[in-house]
Amino acid sequence: MDKAPTMAEIRLRLTENELSSHGRTGAISWLIEGINIENAQDTLRSSIRQQSDNPTASQRIIIEEKRQKLLSQIHKFHKTTMVITNGMESEGQERLQHDDSELCLGETEGLNFSGIDDIEEDGNLDLEDDADSCPEVAELWMLSWEASDAIMNDVIMALGQQELELRKGQANDSLEKLHQALGDRSVIFWEKLHSNKLVHHQGTRSTKELRKITLAINKHAREYHRSRAVMQRLGADSDTLASYQVLKAEDLTVLSLCSPFLVYQVNWLKAKARYDHWSEELKLVQHEMCWTVQWFQNQELEWRARADESIKNGHRAYAEKQTSMWAEFAAEGIKSFEGKWSMTS
Repeated sequence: MDKAPTMAEIRLRLTENELSSHGRTGAISWLIEGINIENAQDTLRSSIRQQSDNPTASQRIIIEEKRQKLLSQIHKFHKTTMVITNGMESEGQERLQHDDSELCLGETEGLNFSGIDDIEEDGNLDLEDDADSCPEVAELWMLSWEASDAIMNDVIMALGQQELELRKGQANDSLEKLHQALGDRSVIFWEKLHSNKLVHHQGTRSTKELRKITLAINKHAREYHRSRAVMQRLGADSDTLASYQVLKAEDLTVLSLCSPFLVYQVNWLKAKARYDHWSEELKLVQHEMCWTVQWFQNQELEWRARADESIKNGHRAYAEKQTSMWAEFAAEGIKSFEGKWSMTS
């Protein structure tokens, strides 16, 4: 079974075909920038959820600085949007981005930052007044939010198809990262936590590592959820949607409760990798032993030749001394490395 194409591969293909498709360039980069901003918004929302009920001034400053940086990226993106879409204005209803609570498990510590807690109560926001203070929840102007027949001219339809392809790549990448993170969590659970139940508390390194991976699982799951929702809005066919199934919360916990077989399989692969690594290292060391002795022997031959060619007695005596020294080095090397090396090198 062929591996699903990554977003980078799809982006390369679309960029190469961009000029020939509708005579415009820069649209793919614009779409990628929008997707990256969505991911940055998700990261910021997650950071806010993880804050304590009473964040320090330093923590609040970090959040506000991230908001300002994100807001600057959004403004720049919207300026580019006007160029890419020939100045077309958004006609859809402005909405807010929401994260499924089942895909945010273990994140919520407190919502003591202005904006996000009040917004999620009713889902409504006057973006003209509040978007600057809450850029992490404001939606961007992209084709996936304007997919109506009234605006489907040739340029917009081409952009919509390009975004659909990129969203497939985004979903593929998310699933690949999700699969890896779930495997990592299973290994940690069985190797570290399950084997030592007496250390199950937040202060242990294993539990913190498990929480870190859980946050990564949440992130990849939300990204997949967003990409699939966008594919639906862009009118993806039934075969495409069937390939990208709805991701449920229970799908993220199967591997952490599975048989230890997966852990043993991963351990075997790790052990084999270590064996191959040290086998190669052993061969290198054995060759280095041989090269060292050969270097000593070569020096002995060179100084012996110099002694034979010397005319003055002093020069000959010095060369004979060097010859003897290198011969002793070679003999000591052979004695020390006996049984540990191969002279085939």
